[in-house]
Amino acid sequence: MTIKNSNLSSLIEDIHISKYGDYYFFKDFIISEIKEGITFSWEVAQELLPAVFKHYGSKPSLSYITNRVNNYSVNTTDWYKFFNSNDKTCLKGYAMVSYTEAGWVNSIIEKLFVQTKVESFTNLYEAIDWVSQLRIKSK
Repeated sequence: MTIKNSNLSSLIEDIHISKYGDYYFFKDFIISEIKEGITFSWEVAQELLPAVFKHYGSKPSLSYITNRVNNYSVNTTDWYKFFNSNDKTCLKGYAMVSYTEAGWVNSIIEKLFVQTKVESFTNLYEAIDWVSQLRIKSK
């Protein structure tokens, strides 16, 4: 299910559209829908960071949900670059929503490289519930 086909539109605070994908900014989390065939890398992630800082401030504390409605790949070792960068991002949680078996397998591999709370889902609303619980627990 894409964000456009969900009932979440009233909760979206901002949308960042790039050549790599669409990013929906909510109060405490971002949902991405990466475009078909993209290799999501550190360079692609850096393209998003100015929009994140503009919307959430210089020290955001939020979760990230990747809504994998398209087939794309992730350069998993680039997660090390993200967590070792000098950026002041604080990623509380990372949720992966996969609708295919291949997406599910990729999420298992990606979990090995992410240095924060991470979970996989087959339903977007369950992923949102999970990141919402992370926010409540961190208060």
